[in-house]
Amino acid sequence: MPFGSGDRAQLQQITEQLGKLTAELAAVKQQVSDQQHAINQTRQDATAAITSGLTEIRAVARDGLARTSDIVTGPLTNIGSELVAIRSVIGQLDTRLKDSPAQTRVAEMGRQEAAAEPEPQPVEKPTTEPAPESEPEVEPSSEPDPDILQAAAGIAAATLHAHRDTWEFLVKHAGRDQHFHLPAEVQDAAGTILAKVSGPSLVAALTSLHRVSHTDADAGTRAIAAHLHERLTETVQEIITRPHRGDGSDPIRIVIDDRAAVHDGQPEND
Repeated sequence: MPFGSGDRAQLQQITEQLGKLTAELAAVKQQVSDQQHAINQTRQDATAAITSGLTEIRAVARDGLARTSDIVTGPLTNIGSELVAIRSVIGQLDTRLKDSPAQTRVAEMGRQEAAAEPEPQPVEKPTTEPAPESEPEVEPSSEPDPDILQAAAGIAAATLHAHRDTWEFLVKHAGRDQHFHLPAEVQDAAGTILAKVSGPSLVAALTSLHRVSHTDADAGTRAIAAHLHERLTETVQEIITRPHRGDGSDPIRIVIDDRAAVHDGQPEND
């Protein structure tokens, strides 16, 4: 069958339709590409926003935890020191309450014995005068060195580095003194404490520890008090030997941490 003009017209229409379909397909591909790009950009923006948000949340959480630690640790340490002082006062009151009935019974027994004794009869004076009794020897005064106390009073603040048990011992025995004041902050450092004590508190510690080291009935208590008194005295003595006022010198630091000297990598044996 011959290929006529009608066939050519139909072929032309088919060609035009194929061209349109090709153009539409290209447009669809471009739209898909644009949507894929938009999706990728949205994914990247979302990932960046989430990462930034998580970083800010972590920073806020760390800051909150740090503030919580500072808020809780400081007051807890101060409460521990105050509890030590309260236990000391309660111990004193308990001792007084225990001693009061005993003193009352002793006084009552003394009154009963005095009532039971017969009235004294007059005694004739001997013809020879008795030898005058020798006056009892007066024990020398056992007071702390006033120069040490005066030098300690001039200290603005000294940092005490010691074990918590040592700090509690000091607060227990010096806390009852009128010049002793608990520091505003006591830092806890792995079993040891760092406490900034004032000059008046050092004076109270020196006088209290000196008294306890000479009068306490327990040998261990006397030994601990004597050692702490000696260490505080050595620190204050350095101030007397090398006096300095104001800035320009190292702050006062009292370390209660005796250790054995190291010789050739091994502690020396006495």
